[in-house]
Amino acid sequence: LTSKNLLSNTQSLLYLSVTAKGVEPVDGITSVNPEGLTAATGLHAQAFADRLADLGLKCNVVSAEEYRPAMFEKLIWISTYMLVGTAKDCKSVGQAVSEHTQLVQDIINELVSAVSAKEGISFPPGTIERLAAYTDVVTDFPCAVKEFEWRNKYFYDLGDEACPIHNGLLRECKEAGKLGFDLP
Repeated sequence: LTSKNLLSNTQSLLYLSVTAKGVEPVDGITSVNPEGLTAATGLHAQAFADRLADLGLKCNVVSAEEYRPAMFEKLIWISTYMLVGTAKDCKSVGQAVSEHTQLVQDIINELVSAVSAKEGISFPPGTIERLAAYTDVVTDFPCAVKEFEWRNKYFYDLGDEACPIHNGLLRECKEAGKLGFDLP
């Protein structure tokens, strides 16, 4: 976004899932965040939140400073749970966390530290708890590492010193034929 001069545009993080056409969306309301995790920032953030509210969905309007850690948390969630689930042959994100809790937590902590160092941002306390609570809401979401350029590549490019567990697990998946793309 920075390279395209779009960092200050209206942005949103959608924490919702729709499992099939015509099915009601599952909102990102969790036991840790009853106000929901969906967030928007920028000029049109309130209008976007109002539209979601018309659909019975929650959206928090936040400052750009609050948005950045939330944006990275969502990236950490999808990158971590999909990677662990794929590497460990899990059918869902719920299975990934229930059977590999420590690995999930280790990767989350690693990625939070790497992002903090690279971007100079601080995460509010409770990242692991927030992401675990969201996983409880979408527990049957299937695992697959995909859209590498938009997800795990950010962390992979930070290097093995910053992200050794994450990057090692990606390489293990590649060697086992579990990725449909080549690693750089």
